[in-house]
Amino acid sequence: MGLTIQMEGIEGNWEALERLAAQEQIEISEQRRFRPDFESMETLNKAGIFRMITARLDGRIIGYFTWLMDFDMESKGTLIVNQGAWFVEPGHPIAAVKMLERAIEEFKKAGVEFAYFHHTIHGRGATVGRLFEKKGAKLSGHTYTLRLKEGP
Repeated sequence: MGLTIQMEGIEGNWEALERLAAQEQIEISEQRRFRPDFESMETLNKAGIFRMITARLDGRIIGYFTWLMDFDMESKGTLIVNQGAWFVEPGHPIAAVKMLERAIEEFKKAGVEFAYFHHTIHGRGATVGRLFEKKGAKLSGHTYTLRLKEGP
Protein backbone atom coordinates (compact mmCIF):
# COMPACT_ATOMS: atom_id res chain seq x y z
CA MET A 1 0.00 0.00 0.00
CA GLY A 2 2.71 2.51 0.94
CA LEU A 3 2.19 6.20 1.64
CA THR A 4 -1.06 7.96 0.70
CA ILE A 5 -1.81 11.65 1.13
CA GLN A 6 -5.53 12.36 0.92
CA MET A 7 -8.38 14.65 1.93
CA GLU A 8 -10.43 13.11 4.73
CA GLY A 9 -13.19 14.01 7.12
CA ILE A 10 -13.10 13.79 10.88
CA GLU A 11 -15.86 11.23 11.24
CA GLY A 12 -14.51 7.76 11.87
CA ASN A 13 -10.94 8.98 12.40
CA TRP A 14 -11.20 10.40 15.92
CA GLU A 15 -9.28 7.66 17.72
CA ALA A 16 -6.28 7.73 15.36
CA LEU A 17 -6.23 11.53 15.29
CA GLU A 18 -6.41 11.80 19.07
CA ARG A 19 -3.43 9.44 19.37
CA LEU A 20 -1.40 11.68 17.06
CA ALA A 21 -2.63 14.90 18.68
CA ALA A 22 -1.44 13.63 22.07
CA GLN A 23 2.03 13.07 20.58
CA GLU A 24 1.99 16.59 19.13
CA GLN A 25 0.96 18.10 22.48
CA ILE A 26 3.92 16.46 24.22
CA GLU A 27 6.39 17.43 21.49
CA ILE A 28 5.60 21.13 21.46
CA SER A 29 5.19 21.47 25.24
CA GLU A 30 1.77 23.02 24.75
CA GLN A 31 0.35 24.76 27.80
CA ARG A 32 -3.29 24.23 26.85
CA ARG A 33 -5.37 21.45 28.32
CA PHE A 34 -5.43 18.49 25.92
CA ARG A 35 -9.04 17.95 24.94
CA PRO A 36 -9.66 17.88 21.15
CA ASP A 37 -13.12 19.07 20.12
CA PHE A 38 -13.84 16.56 17.37
CA GLU A 39 -17.56 17.36 17.34
CA SER A 40 -16.89 21.00 16.41
CA MET A 41 -14.31 19.90 13.84
CA GLU A 42 -16.89 17.59 12.28
CA THR A 43 -19.54 20.34 12.21
CA LEU A 44 -17.12 22.80 10.57
CA ASN A 45 -15.93 20.07 8.19
CA LYS A 46 -19.50 19.48 7.01
CA ALA A 47 -19.86 23.25 6.49
CA GLY A 48 -16.71 23.31 4.31
CA ILE A 49 -14.77 25.49 6.78
CA PHE A 50 -12.53 22.93 8.49
CA ARG A 51 -10.48 20.76 6.14
CA MET A 52 -7.99 17.98 6.76
CA ILE A 53 -5.43 16.02 4.81
CA THR A 54 -4.07 12.82 6.26
CA ALA A 55 -0.94 10.84 5.61
CA ARG A 56 -1.43 7.11 5.84
CA LEU A 57 1.26 4.48 5.77
CA ASP A 58 -0.08 1.07 4.85
CA GLY A 59 -3.55 2.29 5.83
CA ARG A 60 -2.59 3.67 9.27
CA ILE A 61 -2.86 7.44 9.85
CA ILE A 62 0.62 8.79 10.60
CA GLY A 63 -0.06 12.50 10.14
CA TYR A 64 -2.56 15.28 9.58
CA PHE A 65 -2.59 18.79 8.15
CA THR A 66 -5.64 20.94 8.94
CA TRP A 67 -6.89 24.38 7.99
CA LEU A 68 -9.84 26.72 8.29
CA MET A 69 -11.18 28.32 5.12
CA ASP A 70 -12.90 31.67 5.49
CA PHE A 71 -13.23 35.10 3.97
CA ASP A 72 -10.91 37.93 5.01
CA MET A 73 -13.16 40.30 6.97
CA GLU A 74 -10.87 43.19 6.08
CA SER A 75 -10.89 42.51 2.33
CA LYS A 76 -14.37 41.71 1.04
CA GLY A 77 -14.50 38.70 -1.28
CA THR A 78 -10.97 37.51 -0.46
CA LEU A 79 -10.92 33.79 0.32
CA ILE A 80 -8.19 32.82 2.79
CA VAL A 81 -7.04 29.78 4.71
CA ASN A 82 -5.43 29.67 8.12
CA GLN A 83 -3.33 26.62 8.79
CA GLY A 84 -4.41 24.66 11.83
CA ALA A 85 -2.70 21.68 13.36
CA TRP A 86 0.01 19.93 11.32
CA PHE A 87 1.72 16.88 12.71
CA VAL A 88 3.36 13.73 11.41
CA GLU A 89 4.91 10.97 13.45
CA PRO A 90 8.70 11.27 13.76
CA GLY A 91 10.61 9.57 10.97
CA HIS A 92 8.30 10.63 8.13
CA PRO A 93 9.54 14.04 6.91
CA ILE A 94 8.59 13.29 3.30
CA ALA A 95 4.98 12.76 4.36
CA ALA A 96 4.99 16.18 6.06
CA VAL A 97 6.21 17.89 2.88
CA LYS A 98 3.73 15.98 0.72
CA MET A 99 0.86 17.03 2.99
CA LEU A 100 1.87 20.69 2.67
CA GLU A 101 2.13 20.38 -1.11
CA ARG A 102 -1.28 18.68 -1.34
CA ALA A 103 -2.81 21.36 0.90
CA ILE A 104 -1.47 24.10 -1.38
CA GLU A 105 -3.00 22.28 -4.38
CA GLU A 106 -6.36 22.15 -2.56
CA PHE A 107 -6.14 25.87 -1.72
CA LYS A 108 -5.57 26.72 -5.39
CA LYS A 109 -8.47 24.50 -6.51
CA ALA A 110 -10.78 26.28 -4.05
CA GLY A 111 -9.75 29.73 -5.31
CA VAL A 112 -7.94 30.79 -2.14
CA GLU A 113 -6.06 34.05 -2.52
CA PHE A 114 -3.90 33.94 0.63
CA ALA A 115 -2.74 31.07 2.84
CA TYR A 116 -1.48 31.88 6.31
CA PHE A 117 1.00 29.41 7.76
CA HIS A 118 2.54 29.23 11.21
CA HIS A 119 4.92 27.02 13.14
CA THR A 120 5.91 26.38 16.72
CA ILE A 121 9.16 27.44 18.32
CA HIS A 122 9.50 24.04 20.01
CA GLY A 123 9.89 20.57 18.57
CA ARG A 124 10.44 19.67 14.95
CA GLY A 125 8.25 22.56 13.78
CA ALA A 126 10.73 25.16 14.95
CA THR A 127 12.53 25.25 11.59
CA VAL A 128 9.60 24.70 9.23
CA GLY A 129 9.53 28.39 8.28
CA ARG A 130 12.31 27.62 5.80
CA LEU A 131 9.99 25.13 4.07
CA PHE A 132 7.23 27.74 3.86
CA GLU A 133 9.70 30.19 2.34
CA LYS A 134 10.90 27.54 -0.13
CA LYS A 135 7.26 27.23 -1.27
CA GLY A 136 7.11 31.00 -1.83
CA ALA A 137 5.62 32.23 1.47
CA LYS A 138 6.89 35.44 2.99
CA LEU A 139 7.25 36.11 6.71
CA SER A 140 4.47 38.57 7.56
CA GLY A 141 4.32 38.63 11.34
CA HIS A 142 4.78 36.82 14.61
CA THR A 143 2.13 35.25 16.82
CA TYR A 144 2.19 35.76 20.57
CA THR A 145 0.16 33.87 23.14
CA LEU A 146 -1.12 35.63 26.25
CA ARG A 147 -2.63 33.30 28.82
CA LEU A 148 -5.53 35.10 30.48
CA LYS A 149 -6.93 32.30 32.57
CA GLU A 150 -5.02 29.73 34.59
CA GLY A 151 -5.96 26.15 33.95
CA PRO A 152 -4.71 22.60 34.03
